[in-house]
Amino acid sequence: MIDKLHRRLKKKKLRKFVLILIIIGIFLGFAIVVFFAKIDNVSIVGCEFYTEEEIKEKVIKNIVTKNSIGLYLTYQLKKEIDIPFVEKMDVNIISWDSVEIIVYEKAMVACIKYMGEYLYFDKDGVIVESTTEPIENVPLIEGVTFQKMNLHEKLEVKEDGIFEKILGISQLLSKYKLDLDKVAFEYDKSVTLYTGEIRVKLGKKERYDEQIAELSKLLPKAQKKNLKGVLNMENFEEGQNQVIFQMEE
Repeated sequence: MIDKLHRRLKKKKLRKFVLILIIIGIFLGFAIVVFFAKIDNVSIVGCEFYTEEEIKEKVIKNIVTKNSIGLYLTYQLKKEIDIPFVEKMDVNIISWDSVEIIVYEKAMVACIKYMGEYLYFDKDGVIVESTTEPIENVPLIEGVTFQKMNLHEKLEVKEDGIFEKILGISQLLSKYKLDLDKVAFEYDKSVTLYTGEIRVKLGKKERYDEQIAELSKLLPKAQKKNLKGVLNMENFEEGQNQVIFQMEE
């Protein structure tokens, strides 16, 4: 009886000893991974709104995400990205100390201002983000009546076909890399573009392809000369040699 009790105690001690060894092994393994997998090199792809340094600061911010495996697992398990203007991110481990972060930013075509906030919407008219300050290279839309403006929901406009015009103009501005401050729809729904000290009158049309294509050639020249005034393109047609520019003091 005493021998059986002794053997049981011995087995119990052995199991306890093995368990302690396993726990120590796990901690040692974790420590080794943390030490050797510390990120030294980060390659960032796809960010335009944020700088690479800003992405690094927002992503690599604690003991887990400073480790290549920890960072990878974090963004494998993360369902929602808590970084404004970022839709999702992929993390690829290049080596123990090197990772590649692929950033997929939310596509913004334009914004509207409502009650002191700027609401940014995508090509489908869905509001993707809001800020208290405007951001560069996203034109502000004015002169349009919106009936519904909720974050992550589609904008509802009062005028038929007006959103299609907004989208068409925004896509053309992006295509020709024109950086404008504002797209204004006048009372009669004719369009005026604003950039610095220059106003561009496009008039009221279904499409503005030819005008904006020509504008992409004229505007850099006018800006280089620091011109102030109105560029009248209301009656512009393809092949036309002259465009009226009304100087202002």
